[in-house]
This record gives sequence, C-alpha cells and structure tokens, in this order.
Amino acid sequence: MPKDTGAWKIATAMDYEACLEEAADITEKAAEVALSFFRQALLIEMKENGTPVTNADKKTEMVIREELAKAFPDHGILGEEFGEEKKGADYVWTIDPIDGTRSFMRGIPLFGTLLALVERGEPVVGIMVLPAIGETYVAAKGFGAFCNGVRLQTSPTTTLESAFVSCGDMNCFESSGKTYVQQAVAKKAEICRGYTDCFAHGLVMRGALDAMIDPIVSPWDVAPLAILIKEAGGQYFTFEGKETHLGSNFITTCNAEMKAELLRLI
Repeated sequence: MPKDTGAWKIATAMDYEACLEEAADITEKAAEVALSFFRQALLIEMKENGTPVTNADKKTEMVIREELAKAFPDHGILGEEFGEEKKGADYVWTIDPIDGTRSFMRGIPLFGTLLALVERGEPVVGIMVLPAIGETYVAAKGFGAFCNGVRLQTSPTTTLESAFVSCGDMNCFESSGKTYVQQAVAKKAEICRGYTDCFAHGLVMRGALDAMIDPIVSPWDVAPLAILIKEAGGQYFTFEGKETHLGSNFITTCNAEMKAELLRLI
C-alpha cells in the first residue's frame, strides 16, 4: 500500500488516509484468520436465508469487530454475521468476513475479506483482501485505488460487443426473477463468464473484465467494492441505474459508456 506518496495527502474532517491504513491492517490480520481455516475441516450451519455460514466466517468477523472497537470506538458496525452496533452513527464500518463462503467451503481460493467505512451513507474507505492469492485492494475517497501498491485502472472498453463480462451465480438470477438480464448480456457481450463474488469485481477494477453483474447482494458485499471501483475510474449502480450500496443487486463497469449500454439492455 503506497503510504509515502504525496498523492495520498489530503485535509479532510475525517482523515481517510489514517482510517485506510488502520483498516487495511485490521482486514489483513482478519483475512489471515480466514485463511487458517481454508481447506480444513469446517463447522457449517445454514442461516435463515438459506446461505451457509462457517466457524471461519464467525471467527474472522469477531476479530475485525474487536480491532475496530479498539481503533474506532465511536463508530458503528454492520456485519454479515453479528449484525449492527451503534445504529445511526455518522461513521459505520461494514464487514463481510468471507465473501464467497461457498467457494471457501469447496477449497476454491477466490474468496475475500471485505471492510468499508461508510460516512453518512457514502462509502469512503474500502479494503478487499484475497488471502489465498495474496492480493490486497485498498481505496479511499480522493486517493485512488491500489492492489499491492500498484494503482488500479478500469479498461477503456465502451461497447458490449467487445466486452468481457462476468455474471454472478445463475441460480441467483433465477430466484430474483432476472434470468433475462444474464441471457441478454451473454447474447450481446463478446465473452460472458461466471467469475464470482468480490474476486470478479476486483477484475473489473484492474481492467481484466469490463463489467460484473451480481443479482443478489447485501450492503456489506457492496460498500467496499463501491469505493474501490469508483477510485479505479469505474462505475457502480443497481439494475435501476442508481449509485447506491443499499440496493438488492449490483453492477460494476469500466466506464460510463459501458454503464449506459448495460442499462439499455436491462
């Protein structure tokens, strides 16, 4: 992470740089906890919404919560596994301890630990750590987005006919009544593949993919990716075209032209 470059110096009411550095350390520490469970015997439960949770998810989120409570005692927390603390706070940290739990359970190394700071409803700091492949993505409002110290930039592709697009789980398109979206994109895009979860959005940030479409998401999935993609020069929005991390679906694209193309198709 580029800690000593002048481009990261900015005067704000909230010191985004200091928050980012502290939060990145916390996320990397927690991601190592998640990694320690990877390809090991797991305790698995099914949540009320039908999605799995493991002892690794719970332990990883507990570590993040404990570290955040020490570093930012006045801030709120919204986590996937243990809910909300300090509801109504101006500054709220969102936690997804293991994004891609099903991949994690299967021994697929494309899972990540996600953390974001939301300032009065706007994501301003985001971290994504993919511990099994050794990648840490960081971004803060006005500072740019980086992976392992290298600045990220989305691709210049502007048309779907020449785009490399990924879609989330097919069953999620079906259960959300959006199968037509996946089918329309697959028909028009040059290539449409099923890379999943935060890993695929990371590919958009680095210019490897031109768009990623997730039909079902939660705020802790989206908030870190939102600031990361925006600082990498891309766009994020819902199927309705709204720039929000609170929607039930989520798209990242390389630029405004690709956003417009996708929304016309949807």
